[in-house]
Amino acid sequence: MRHDKHNILVTRPLSGQQIEYARVMGLNPIIEPALEFEFPQYWDDVLRVINEHPKAEWVFTSANGVKALEQLMESGLQVRPETQLFAVGSKTREALQELGLESKVPVIQDALHLAELIADEGKVESVIYFHGNLSRDELSNGLEKEGIAVTEIEVYKTIINEVYLPEEPISAILFYSPSAVEGFKKGAGFEDSERLPVLFAIGPTTGEALEQASGQAVEIADQPSTETLLRNVSHYLFSKEKV
Repeated sequence: MRHDKHNILVTRPLSGQQIEYARVMGLNPIIEPALEFEFPQYWDDVLRVINEHPKAEWVFTSANGVKALEQLMESGLQVRPETQLFAVGSKTREALQELGLESKVPVIQDALHLAELIADEGKVESVIYFHGNLSRDELSNGLEKEGIAVTEIEVYKTIINEVYLPEEPISAILFYSPSAVEGFKKGAGFEDSERLPVLFAIGPTTGEALEQASGQAVEIADQPSTETLLRNVSHYLFSKEKV
């Protein structure tokens, strides 16, 4: 374990295991969640829409969509064995596996390649897309271009918090979504570029939003996982020390 730790600002909660991993990598995470999530109190309308589309496959692009599914199942939703599930990435697939459900995931884990995977199945005529109020349109647009009918169901709301820099010196800021970029823009802001440390993004979509907001170069994780992102941050910061 490194003893000369770098402070990093992380814009989402980390598990205890992830915090310990960060410390092993020589990082001291300061956590300021940019986002909060709200789920409906009642699921009657969502259950009705699902029951009206019994032949549609199901698509998830976030663990929050899976959390909503868990609550739906607790409210009486039966997952039909013939229903095919699709997930945008490994974390979403793992969340589904915890519910005892298997899903297909694209090799390149983003919405565009998820749409291509679904289209390449050749037998999918319609899908139900479980998403939040701030979800982007790439997936729906990609599927509709392939002639696949998309029924969108909003199953959670994202609340964007203002994010500010802490008093401690920060070596890097970690962003996990375009919405988190918006939270920092509303809070500390990107105008004072000389005060900003190195900016890291979990994936290319977040990286693009971050570059546009900051006007700076952005480091993007090799794989869309927290562990990979922390490893990339550690390598970057400690490599810079040797230059």
